[in-house]
Amino acid sequence: MKSISSDKTALHAYEPIGIGEIASYSLGDAGFNLYWAPLSAFLMIYLSDVVGLSLISISTLLITMRLIGAFADPVFGAIADRTHTAYGRYRPWFLWLCLPLAASAIMFFSITNAPADARLFGAYVGLILMNLIYTAANTAYNALSGVITPDSSQRELIMSSRFGAAFLSAVFITWVTPKLIAFAGRGDTALGWQFVMTIYGLIAVVILVNLFLQTRERFALTSQPNSNPLRDIADLFKNRPWVILFSLACVVMAASMLRTSVSPYFMKTYAGRPDLIVSFLMTFTLGLAVGSVSVVFLTRLLSRPASIALMLGVIALSGLGLYLCGPHQIFLMFALQAISGIAFGFIGTLTFAMYADTADFNAWKTGHRATAMTYSMIMFSKKIGAAGAAAFIGGAMASYVANVPAPPAIIDNIRLLMGLAPAILALSGIGIIALYDLTPEKVIKLQAQLLSGFGPKPAEPNPLP
Repeated sequence: MKSISSDKTALHAYEPIGIGEIASYSLGDAGFNLYWAPLSAFLMIYLSDVVGLSLISISTLLITMRLIGAFADPVFGAIADRTHTAYGRYRPWFLWLCLPLAASAIMFFSITNAPADARLFGAYVGLILMNLIYTAANTAYNALSGVITPDSSQRELIMSSRFGAAFLSAVFITWVTPKLIAFAGRGDTALGWQFVMTIYGLIAVVILVNLFLQTRERFALTSQPNSNPLRDIADLFKNRPWVILFSLACVVMAASMLRTSVSPYFMKTYAGRPDLIVSFLMTFTLGLAVGSVSVVFLTRLLSRPASIALMLGVIALSGLGLYLCGPHQIFLMFALQAISGIAFGFIGTLTFAMYADTADFNAWKTGHRATAMTYSMIMFSKKIGAAGAAAFIGGAMASYVANVPAPPAIIDNIRLLMGLAPAILALSGIGIIALYDLTPEKVIKLQAQLLSGFGPKPAEPNPLP
């Protein structure tokens, strides 16, 4: 029997990834953040205060956008997996979509030029179009991480670099955007937004073109996806390691959504410190960045499932701590917020590397390769988790009234949503990840079989020993 090292040596796709390529791939997420970060932080206030839409119209628009985006994920995954060019399946999408994405962002942030009665229609067209193009490009970006290299340790390094750059860039973009709008608009906020998104779009074009030029698809298998994309989805739900990560993604996203969405209300209503809301949110985001870069260190000491379980335990304990915090224990609140951010960042980064392993397992087991669909359906799961959390928040805070002293029942619900509910979700996540058994050693063996053209027949369900 061949040793793991000899199996690994036989894989010609295992060539070292240079710092330049890792940096270019990581910078790609910063490029996507030039669109995502402003939308995440300022979309509602832009639509209400600049465009002049009512909150009911904005809410309906956002729900519509998210529903369309959720079902677009697997569609774009199926298209990306079936793309064949001399440059690979996924890289060309950055070249094809960089200009349309920039143009759609500029168009959306220029709807104030339209008459007032046409702005709602313009917001629907602009935001949904921008979201669809973003989803298509980001689907290819996620899938690319699974074919840059088959090496699990290098995948962890790439994901650590990627998410470290993503979270740090999100903090910076969120901080600098209002300043640039004020500088460029000179009192005209609408003009300031047009200027800023034009600059962001041009920078993103350069980043995405560089991403196309500087990355390679090394782990290119001859296996193809199913002729019917629905079969790809069915195969995934027969892929035990992927189903475990799919379930975990839903739970972790719900917990994260609760924490981030309720943080402003927790700081304003419970702690009575509205002046600290931005700092409290940035503390969590900086924690995410620290957690991302810690992956390559902790996984040297613990197995992947054990390290994820440890971080879920940290989330549970920090959640319990936030639930029990007194309203004046500000330093403790910030400390627990930072610690939970580190744990969420660690889990998000490591699981992204593991999704690529489950795509390899799926190709080995079924004979069909569907890397983009693997990631797309995970994103679908995350959107389900986010939607569930949003519904829970809406129900628990239905009687909340802005700028009015909150009754004790609402304050109790805020504490529950901020601390206890994420803690319970994290504990359920520990039970889920305990079932995961696709180790890097198993992945190396199945990759060797994939590259040599051997593997189980599509109907054979037996996992690797």
